[in-house]
Parts: sequence; C-alpha cells; structure tokens
Amino acid sequence: MVSMPALSDRQRVELALPAYLFLALTTAQRVFIPTDPALEEKAKADLTTLRDHLRTACLEPFDDLSARKREAMTRRVERAGKSTITGWTDRPAILVMMTLYRFLEDLIDREVLILWEGSAMAEAMRWLVPMFEQRLENAEQDAAARIEAGALLTRLQREGLYT
Repeated sequence: MVSMPALSDRQRVELALPAYLFLALTTAQRVFIPTDPALEEKAKADLTTLRDHLRTACLEPFDDLSARKREAMTRRVERAGKSTITGWTDRPAILVMMTLYRFLEDLIDREVLILWEGSAMAEAMRWLVPMFEQRLENAEQDAAARIEAGALLTRLQREGLYT
C-alpha cells in the first residue's frame, strides 16, 4: 500500500478518475483482442490483472476515509466518469485508449498528478502500455489522440477538475 499525502476531495477524484476511465474501457466488449488466437488465454489473464490494478487504483485515493465518505467520493468519480464515457460512442476503442493515455501523460508531465512508483495505477500502466504502444508511433492517430486528450482536459476543467 502506498502512503498518500493529505489530499482534498477534488484531488482524490482527480487521482481516481483516470483509473476509472481506463477500467471502463477495459470492460467494453471486444476492445482487447489478441492478434494471435493462440494467445487468447494469456490475454484474458493479462486483462484480469490489469483490471484488478485499475479497480485498486480507483479506490486507493479513498483508503483513509470513512466508509460513508469513501462511498460519496466514489459516486463523485462515477458521475465525472460517466459524463466522459458518454462521449465515447462512435469513437474507435484504440483512439479512446490513446486519448486516455495522452491525457494521463499530460497530467503527469505537468505534475498535476504524480504516478507513485508501486501504486496500483503505475502497475496498471505497466500492463496497459505494451498493449497499444505501437499505435503511438502512428503520427496521425497520435495527433488525433492528443487533440482528444486536450478536449477531455478542457471539459473536465470546466467541471472544476485538474485546474
């Protein structure tokens, strides 16, 4: 367990939200399909591990709170997450994945969020990035993901997050 510094409610939501969004994407049907059918069982196991890390990352920022406060904070993350997820319709899953990655990367680069080594989110990213990193080399897709990530940040800032 990683020790968290004293955090405001907003900061706790900001820490949990990226994990919530990645977790939502991993639960969508047919998003993570191995290119080689022989790897299907390994892919299922890897996806289970990834989801476990993401679930933990969603809850880690609330570990030190009372059950009642933890539930309230979780609902707040769900509200913010669900409003984001509704914008994913008609977007290719790989673009959403790359967008979320670029969004998180921007927050980390600007030190809005710190991805603590050993945290569940750091572990999740260690599992997740190899699943799509070759797509980041596609300049056109990456540019689109960066634009979408900027739009996502702007929308969340209008909601009072990541300001």
